Amino acid sequence: MIKRVFLVLITISFISISNLFAESGGALEAMQEHINRNKNKSSNYSRGLTHIKKAIKFEKKQKFDKANNFYQKTINYFLEYNKQYGVYPDTLYYIGFSYEKIRDIENAILYYQIGLELNSKDINMNKHLAEIYIKKGKFDLANEILEVMKECNCEEYNTVKEKLVKNSNLIN
Repeated sequence: MIKRVFLVLITISFISISNLFAESGGALEAMQEHINRNKNKSSNYSRGLTHIKKAIKFEKKQKFDKANNFYQKTINYFLEYNKQYGVYPDTLYYIGFSYEKIRDIENAILYYQIGLELNSKDINMNKHLAEIYIKKGKFDLANEILEVMKECNCEEYNTVKEKLVKNSNLIN
């Protein structure tokens, strides 16, 4: 597992660095290019978004096999996008979310952590990662995330805080 995490981190570092400072001229230009690419309906990014929306609809209808199939396709589209264009926090969030939904928690944690390395203030990634830690009984890690979220003054912070208090009280 450690080798896998190390390999993923090195790969992402390499992709991110080359993505941000390659021919585009810098980070702002690379981010603008990423945004422009996402508007293309035939891109893997757009396909990933379409599939995650379908997966959520199937999940609400309790058609879990179909939902899982669409979550897996979502993962594949965003991984392919990352290979083509570089790694961005939003794609890592969608990959982590999809892994979480298909109950591959270790990969969900991994992608949320990598995404938070790129954008430590991302509310959704912090919320989902904290909730996973709470479910796993890792209250110290969830509390660390809660501290990061403290400044957001948002509903997600309150949700995580309530779950943390409730679940940590069950043990005491």
